[in-house]
Order: sequence, then C-alpha cells, then structure tokens
Amino acid sequence: MIILGAVVAVLVLGAGLAWLVARTDVPGVPPAVTTESAVPLPAGPVGPDQVRDLRFDQAVRGYRMAQVDEALRRLGQELAARDAEIARLRDQAGVPRATEARHEHADLLGGMDG
Repeated sequence: MIILGAVVAVLVLGAGLAWLVARTDVPGVPPAVTTESAVPLPAGPVGPDQVRDLRFDQAVRGYRMAQVDEALRRLGQELAARDAEIARLRDQAGVPRATEARHEHADLLGGMDG
C-alpha cells in the first residue's frame, strides 16, 4: 500500500510540474502555433472585396464564433456609419427619407433587425 501511495504521489507531482513548465514562458522560444488561419478584417473602412474574401476557420460544429462575431460587429459598425453619412447627405440635399431606410440592409443579413 505504501508503494502504491508513493507511485501516485510521484505521478501527481510529475503532472503538476509538467503543467507548470508548459505554461511558463521560456526566453528565446517563439509563441505556440495555433490552428487559426483566418485573417481578420483590416482596420479602416471595409469594402465589398474584403467582405467577399473573408473566410473563417472551421470548428467542430461550424465556424469559430469569436471570428464570426468580430466580423459581424465590424460590419455592423461600418453599415451604421455609412447609413448615418447617407442620412446626413440626404438631409443636406433636402431629399426626403424613405420609410424603409431603417431596414435597408435587412435582406443582406437574412432579415435581422439592426
């Protein structure tokens, strides 16, 4: 029984040390390589070419949610900024606003309300 206890203690100590070493930064060793190959949207205005070329890494049940969420957040900000600029220019030009302008991009987003 003492031998079994000693073996378990050595295994637990070894596992703890392995965990600690794996999480410690070692000088001169580059960061670990990830399986994520997706390139996020560039900074600044997003054009149709960037949206068309956007790809996400596939995960077990689809795409990596964090990448998709970040892209949708950025696209939402871009669309909101463009809609505000269009409204401002229409107001300056005296063009009346269309009642359906609020959902101008709903068909592109599958009917989602913004």
